[in-house]
Amino acid sequence: MLRYLYTLTTLLDYKSEVKNKYSPEIIISGLFNDNLSEIDWILTLSELELFYGFEIPDELFDRTDLTLGQYAYELSQLPVIPDDLYEEFFEIKFTSMKLTKRYIELETKADEDSVRELEEINNQFELLTDRLNVLLGNTVVN
Repeated sequence: MLRYLYTLTTLLDYKSEVKNKYSPEIIISGLFNDNLSEIDWILTLSELELFYGFEIPDELFDRTDLTLGQYAYELSQLPVIPDDLYEEFFEIKFTSMKLTKRYIELETKADEDSVRELEEINNQFELLTDRLNVLLGNTVVN
């Protein structure tokens, strides 16, 4: 659990313009301000998935009501992707991170090219989700 807490706080500190002293008792939602956004939080969790080779469930992404310590504990309970699946897992997650970054850049634009690119990104997200579900043995429902 401590490795997840340490990595989580180090990544958050790196993203924040103001250096903070994080403790396990800090509630995650209380961290968000002008120097650290919810987008930073989501990107940090995506990075943790890559580093440690686990899939963070969607419902855990949204649990900003937890403390950092509680969150680290939840992360420590996640199963690790087997070595033989990690390469494809990494490629899917890394591509998703790049798409997320591009989506954020485009989401406030309304020109025709940007709207078309956002639709294409959404299609790519669906394909990546399907690939990930197959990889992890989840049932794909469409």
